[in-house]
Amino acid sequence: MRVLGLKSSTDSAWAQTALEDEVALLSDHAHLERKAAGHGMSLIGWFPEQAPAILEVVREEMEHFERVYALLAERGEVLGPDGGNPYVRRLMRAGDKTLLSRVLRMGLVEARSYERFSLLADAASGQLAQLYADLRESEAGHHAFFLKLAYGRWPRPEVQACWQALATLEAEIVAGIEWGPRIH
Repeated sequence: MRVLGLKSSTDSAWAQTALEDEVALLSDHAHLERKAAGHGMSLIGWFPEQAPAILEVVREEMEHFERVYALLAERGEVLGPDGGNPYVRRLMRAGDKTLLSRVLRMGLVEARSYERFSLLADAASGQLAQLYADLRESEAGHHAFFLKLAYGRWPRPEVQACWQALATLEAEIVAGIEWGPRIH
């Protein structure tokens, strides 16, 4: 099932592969949340009139980071090094470098996170299942926020054309990345 305007769906078997190393998965997730907060902060300079709403998204991303970090600590683990995320790295380089593309790429990451958290919530058990079930709706809200930001600044046809082009690139990126203990 395709969700939130994505052009591809993740095979449900992906979740089992991702869960094979829960510590690496949680570390990757924590780093993604931390970086998402930073990306959100960077938007304030471009959308100062939206600062209160952007700060709310940033707060949520930091709360997610704190929750994942605490879960690692509860398990007696530490946050692993940030090895980078090939999906995000490739997606952020995809397409043109306009502000519109940047905002929509952020929306795509949130849409893919929603989809992946849904799969993880179904495949995991205990605290992990609850974590991913809790966080998926927030990801859908963040996705909607970035689209609202785009539609508030650029004409609808321009936003839609850019989304379609980036969503096609995103699907190609997802198809070319090996599964592992990563959210993306």
